[in-house]
Amino acid sequence: MRAGTAPVTGFGTMNRAITLVIAPNEDGFGTSAWVVRLVKELVRQGQGSISLIKVVVATDKLQGFHKDKYLDLPVEIIRLEGITKRIELVKKAGSLDIPGSIEQAILPYAESRAEYALALRKQNVFDDVDVVIDLGVPQLVRAAYQVDLSRMRASEKRLVSVTILDHAWSLSLRRIAFSNTAEDTRKQIVENAITNIENDEALTQQAIVFGEPISPLDYHGHWRKLLGHFPMVIPGSLGGPLSTLAYANDPNLAQVRSEMETDGQCPQEAYEKARQYARRILGISNDLPTLFVSGGGTSTWDEVLDQMIDDYESDEPNYNVVIYSPVEAKRRGASLKKRCGVEVGIYGRNERLVFIGQISADTHHILFPAFDLVLTRAGGGTVNDALACAVPLILAEEPGMWQVEQIRQSCLRMQIAEGVTLGELRSCPRVHVESQDGHLRKMDEQRNKILLIPNHSEIWVVQELLRMIKSDSTSSTTCW
Repeated sequence: MRAGTAPVTGFGTMNRAITLVIAPNEDGFGTSAWVVRLVKELVRQGQGSISLIKVVVATDKLQGFHKDKYLDLPVEIIRLEGITKRIELVKKAGSLDIPGSIEQAILPYAESRAEYALALRKQNVFDDVDVVIDLGVPQLVRAAYQVDLSRMRASEKRLVSVTILDHAWSLSLRRIAFSNTAEDTRKQIVENAITNIENDEALTQQAIVFGEPISPLDYHGHWRKLLGHFPMVIPGSLGGPLSTLAYANDPNLAQVRSEMETDGQCPQEAYEKARQYARRILGISNDLPTLFVSGGGTSTWDEVLDQMIDDYESDEPNYNVVIYSPVEAKRRGASLKKRCGVEVGIYGRNERLVFIGQISADTHHILFPAFDLVLTRAGGGTVNDALACAVPLILAEEPGMWQVEQIRQSCLRMQIAEGVTLGELRSCPRVHVESQDGHLRKMDEQRNKILLIPNHSEIWVVQELLRMIKSDSTSSTTCW
């Protein structure tokens, strides 16, 4: 970490193995990527005292994402059956589809939590479980609370419930829904559904939220009102160069990790080695700087990427461009082949364009040390990955998406990124990442500010989780 962190202590006096449930939400892959970081750190710090971690998902898409991420770890992927109503936002070209999102994510919530409760019960998800960690799944929080009440009445071991997230669905959805005056005719119905979400979020025993810019302060205040006390705040970003070293099986990983935990900051050599590994995985053999372009897997960016790649094909850049866009890769016939576990497709006359696809055993996070600049939307997951690896950002707006815009504005206030409107990006995407002489922009001032933000905060998060579990194991009442 770039700021101080306590030594890893593990479970201390705990005398039995524990079972955990951890569940990402279904809106994109951001929280699923965080689950990967947390699960691996839980196993590492758990020192064999974790008998099983159940990763619970509700879609085939997320089941496919997680299926190969935990090789040789005590992890079971559970795909909930019969979940037809989920909190998922609906996107359209250029912006969030607010009416569609209200229909999909808000109005069916009562049905959604009933479906979750039934699936969790039928599939015995909570059997012998000690801890439930959700990343934005209020339906799961409500079900866990009901199980805890039943255990309390039966004088059985209590169920610890923790939320880890960069926002709160109730606040995000309320701001999104009521930014559209056309919804005035259904205002009370929409408000009632959001209140149900809010009430379920409040049933968690503890909330751990990111610091700025990943979680803007409005969310901190919102959790303060929900819980009756301030949430715990993650000191920085999850992940960093050590994640890449671990993926590459670097022989000196243990020594570098020890140095980091002793000195309170990630050694410079870790950044340099991680960069070498990541560029090798991507097949980049030149010395040119590298731009990463990602729309977060959303349709919002399809038009921008189409235009941008056309431009790069006709006038190849003086830098490398790595692109995550399954749509564009398929449309252009870019052949993606596994390279060190990552689907990579080299493209262009001088092989300076690189398409990436799926990755085995980890997430795209381990590639970020290869990048010198990131062009993206201000999704919490991508912003986290860039900050963890000290990569400056150029952030495009996403109209209608209140949470993403709050993150973007927070990044701009902290001077760790520059912003661009969607209209400006569409009119000439390339000009925003290049200097006047056509080279990739250097944003050294922003990078220096990013280096002040701690990384590898998954170490801290897991330490806190284990402390909570130990506290609960010595008490018959709800902890905290």
